Amino acid sequence: MDKIIAELCEIFEVSDLPVDVRFEDLPAWDSLNALSVIALLDSSYGIQIDAARLQKFGSINEFAQHVLSNRK
Repeated sequence: MDKIIAELCEIFEVSDLPVDVRFEDLPAWDSLNALSVIALLDSSYGIQIDAARLQKFGSINEFAQHVLSNRK
């Protein structure tokens, strides 16, 4: 899980990411960062997802667990 969190920190340009918050609660959350997360999932993990689904995750931790469980 550390790898996906580190990649998200890069996207959001932060040194630490609270994993207990939702994407939409992050100050840096916008459509461009959503697209960056979607591209990361597709290229690095073989997961295809849309922005609406990203916003449905209850927390970044829940999102990371989903990625780890569904990567190809």
